[in-house]
Amino acid sequence: FKSQVDIASNCCVPSTIESGFCGRQLFVSSPAMSYTAARTLLHSAGLAAGATVATQLSRQSDGSRRCKLAPRLPLALIAPCSGQPNASCSEEPLANSKTKRVCCIGAGAAGLACAKELIERGFETTVFEAREGLGGVWRIDKTGQHVGVRLEQKATSSKYYLGFSDYPIPDSAPDFVSHEHYISYLEDYSKHFHINNHINFGHSIVGARQLVGGGWEVDVVAGRKSKTLQFDAIAVCSGLHTVPDFPPKGAPTPPAGFKARVVHARELKDARIALRGKRIVVVGGGETGAELAHVAGEVGSKPALMALRRGMTVIGPYSPLPLADRIPDARTPPVDLNERRVLSLLPHPLKNFIFTRDKESIFALRDQNPGKHSVVHLLDRVAGAMTSLIIVPFFIMGNVAADVFKELTHPLFWTVDKQSFRQPNGPEMSKEMKLATSLPSLPPVRLQRNTEQLYEYTRRATWFRMQGYTTWHYQQVRSLLEEFSGARHTQNFLTKSDDFIYNLMDHSLELRPGIAGYEGTNTVVFEDGSRAEIDIVVWCTGYQPQVPFLSQLLGESGGSTNGTRRQLDGTELFKNVFHPQFGDSLAFIGFARPQLGAMPPIAEIQARWFGAVLAGDATLPTKESMEVEIAADQIQYESKVFAERMRSTVDFGRYTADIARRAGCFPDVGFRIFFQDYELWRAFWFGPVLPQSYRLDDGGVRGSEARARLKSTYMTFFTRE
Repeated sequence: FKSQVDIASNCCVPSTIESGFCGRQLFVSSPAMSYTAARTLLHSAGLAAGATVATQLSRQSDGSRRCKLAPRLPLALIAPCSGQPNASCSEEPLANSKTKRVCCIGAGAAGLACAKELIERGFETTVFEAREGLGGVWRIDKTGQHVGVRLEQKATSSKYYLGFSDYPIPDSAPDFVSHEHYISYLEDYSKHFHINNHINFGHSIVGARQLVGGGWEVDVVAGRKSKTLQFDAIAVCSGLHTVPDFPPKGAPTPPAGFKARVVHARELKDARIALRGKRIVVVGGGETGAELAHVAGEVGSKPALMALRRGMTVIGPYSPLPLADRIPDARTPPVDLNERRVLSLLPHPLKNFIFTRDKESIFALRDQNPGKHSVVHLLDRVAGAMTSLIIVPFFIMGNVAADVFKELTHPLFWTVDKQSFRQPNGPEMSKEMKLATSLPSLPPVRLQRNTEQLYEYTRRATWFRMQGYTTWHYQQVRSLLEEFSGARHTQNFLTKSDDFIYNLMDHSLELRPGIAGYEGTNTVVFEDGSRAEIDIVVWCTGYQPQVPFLSQLLGESGGSTNGTRRQLDGTELFKNVFHPQFGDSLAFIGFARPQLGAMPPIAEIQARWFGAVLAGDATLPTKESMEVEIAADQIQYESKVFAERMRSTVDFGRYTADIARRAGCFPDVGFRIFFQDYELWRAFWFGPVLPQSYRLDDGGVRGSEARARLKSTYMTFFTRE
């Protein structure tokens, strides 16, 4: 092994590395370096591919972490680099090694984020994935054995939240990536952080038992072979989408001889082909129900039917409202970027005050709604306006402060001879016009954005405007759906797919109540007594988050059940991650669903917490203390109207901030940063809660890129500079 190492401010970064060190010992001599820099050095040397990393962590007087490598400390590779896609799994315990063995179950977004964090911390990490490729539910499953996305399906969360904090999705990608884009991104992520050699594809976990002396025993099946392995800790990253909730509780059963198809949405891998020309009923109003209702309205026999027992809150993919007078442009943000930190920290009643004003409000009530004409709502409107008077000046003063700072630091501000207008000069004007209109057209601080999807979204809205529709028509439909949801948007799951609203407006889709039963060979009876002859009923009723290999242990510790099927309820976990009974040796990564935001950054921050706990950088409360906090969180869970149907839902901004503090990675962005770097302070508190928010205190390139990302995102979407 040969390397040239640049040392500056205790940060070591290898610039050249020669191959051929596989299976050998690596010796590093260095003074104290930052923890992040040490991890970068070890990764660059290829140690992530099956290596045991021996490091000593210490806490400095200023609270920062340092990784001390003793002179010529041997970092011995435990296995040669085989180049095989699956990692080698030794069934024998490591000789003379205190490195913890950790098992990651699942190689989707959550599993990859968890494996990467554990590998960087030096744990011996093994990933088991039942599929033959990484990506989890984002990988199309043609065998029917696993849950997977549909053809032509795209994300409903924007790329700014789907990407991980230290490896964002490229700016050239569309705002809402397709499953092909995201699988490609995850594959690149896995290669970049050397995760591939730790993954065992085609390996299923069928059982797990906690050992008396500590640790776990895991039963693994690969084809016809099975084996039992021992680990010190387990990270369950199999996710919330495991077993279809079909038929759902209370659903009618088709009679014998019923010929129309009754299926769960997971069976429609190519929905446009499966539904073309059919008489369709789509049941459910979540993301999948909204998407398939739109497809049914487009390709099915007109009108397609959408059956709902209750309303829903629809927010659409972009802000502002479609059909609005404001014309979208390259600075129109995806709607989830409006989850700003300063707003996420507000109590829900205060957020209600702000977002229930009339006219321009995205959650305004219809004029026909009696609740709009009440003392309570009037007070809401007044309080909302007063709250805006308090908050808006902060934004205004922030922009004024930025303008003053920019002017005072501009070199031309201090010149004496300045004139706003110049003498007419055609040749000089022509010369400068060429410079003014040359590329790049955007300031370098702003994101170079792919606006194809925004253009298509605007084009569709423009077509409807040409037919005479306005924002009022769109808002009538959306507000009516929320009106019958039973609660405000802060207590509802937010559906970001709004295409079906256009189908309701042009009558290619018709709304019906829930299904009460079936008759004859192809007749559906609805709750209002109406009937319809159909060819296919598609139930979009979601999934049950089951963990069958832990069913016996979880069953003994309590929890929710659905009939005889055991479900993992996120409300019985401490902060949706740790079970009080099993402590820090068992973590559930990715078992939290945000109302607005995305799961991957939640899984990443959970993984960082888990890694910190295993490494001793963070500690868990006692079992009794965890149970007290779980009971307190339960009250918040139960306040959601969808709590019985959709568990494990969290507020993205509040939840990630809480976990980041527990993991020790919540940045110090206080008054010191306000005076030192106002643009960063403004982007952190008044911008969206980006995954990079929790990398600001990282050293080296990772921290600088995170800070630049926050600033450029805020500059692109929330300023007119």
